[in-house]
Amino acid sequence: MRQLAQLQQDFQRYLMDDSQAVDSHALDNNWIVDDTKVGATKRLGIYHNAYRMRIIEALASPYGGLKKLLGPVQFQAIALGYLNRYPSTYPNLRWYGSKMADYLQTVLPHNLVATEMATFEWALAAAFDAPDVTVVILQDLAEIPPEHWGELTFVFQPGLQLLALQTNAVPTWKALNDDEAPPQPDHQQHLHWLIWRQQMDANFRSLDNTEATLLAQACDGLSFGALCEKLFETVGEDATLQAAQYLAGWLETEMIADIHR
Repeated sequence: MRQLAQLQQDFQRYLMDDSQAVDSHALDNNWIVDDTKVGATKRLGIYHNAYRMRIIEALASPYGGLKKLLGPVQFQAIALGYLNRYPSTYPNLRWYGSKMADYLQTVLPHNLVATEMATFEWALAAAFDAPDVTVVILQDLAEIPPEHWGELTFVFQPGLQLLALQTNAVPTWKALNDDEAPPQPDHQQHLHWLIWRQQMDANFRSLDNTEATLLAQACDGLSFGALCEKLFETVGEDATLQAAQYLAGWLETEMIADIHR
């Protein structure tokens, strides 16, 4: 059993070694069949290459838009570089690409659209795979006496994310996803994007600064009364009405998992 465990460890190191160097003491002909049909080196190379192709396929799943943006050749080079920088330690490949945006910021520092597209696509995938939760609906809120609304705090669904993106990465992603020509890169958009899951669909939409700020504060645990006070600084006397309208929208789109009071 000890020999088997050692073989497995050595074989794993070989697969993950980009140099494809074989430890002659670990993976010699006593372990690998070496014949005239397919030599040991070629046999090992098949597994070495197959592992990398599987990683590339796994990364292309959440980053389909990024692959279209960069093209298959550059995406493959990026994926292999990512594998070398971040060897997989995940039992589930679904979560392997979590650092792609950080990696792109390093290797493609002038392609901010690619970096922000990776951030956006990972948020979409995370929203889709987020745990199932019950959601609060407008009727649930209506059953709470109005005098208690000021103390209400809200628990949002786990897949919800707020992104502040500088570029037009999201419109570019949408164009590529629809097989249309992408717009020219624009680094001056500075938009807020909301990503969440509604039933079985991962959704996204842009937010104005007011709603983005209020939603972030609600996610941080501010009560409805405190949210109204914050909003009053921006919109004045209409603060309570506007906060209620935002809240109704969040409930209608199934963003809120629970209400505490």
